[in-house]
Amino acid sequence: ISVLIDERYNLGKNLKDMELRALQAQINPHFLYNTLDLISWKATANGDMETVDIVVKLARFYRLSLSNGSDFLPLSDEAEHVRLFVELTNLSRGRTVELITKIDPSIADYPIMKLILQPIVENSIYHGLERKIGTGHLDIKVTVTDSHLIIMISDDGVGIEKGQVKVMNEQLRALRLEEKNNGETGKKGGIAVKNVNNRIKLLFGEEYGIYIYSQPDVGTDVEITLPVVRN
Repeated sequence: ISVLIDERYNLGKNLKDMELRALQAQINPHFLYNTLDLISWKATANGDMETVDIVVKLARFYRLSLSNGSDFLPLSDEAEHVRLFVELTNLSRGRTVELITKIDPSIADYPIMKLILQPIVENSIYHGLERKIGTGHLDIKVTVTDSHLIIMISDDGVGIEKGQVKVMNEQLRALRLEEKNNGETGKKGGIAVKNVNNRIKLLFGEEYGIYIYSQPDVGTDVEITLPVVRN
């Protein structure tokens, strides 16, 4: 029975992987970049430099997202991807979120799984900072030990109730949470965090992943623990 369960789980995972690859294949990078270049050229011809700035940032954002099909990015590129996301979000939503990123230059080239920071940052903005009055602040700090790379994403948003934080962390410990509850979390942000957490655990093991700390009206810290990979 155990073997059959594992086979079924792996089959489902492979199907999901193939669906993702099929969706990614529909995004033709050359078509996307050429179209964005055309928009930028026309905006430049009309003297609309604000539109040029938006298009350039969007092109760079998607170039990093696609990353020539690689599943890993240098830490500095993943941080740039987040910076572009925050800047584009500020432009589209008409408010200001200030982002401060602290990464020691000695670890800037360390490869990490791509698209693990942006979903967390998006969650912080939409569920923590957008409900706050005034300017929101996001800090990303990376520290490294002999064996662990620890990324802390902190916001000064509305925070999360203690009981809810406990439930969220208990759920994050379950590798196959989506199979147990059919992926129904009630919140898109919750699904995004669990997706990142499960990707980390599937690739690196149970000791790695996400842990959440939060206080109402103070803010939320999301800690991501990864293995140190230098090559």
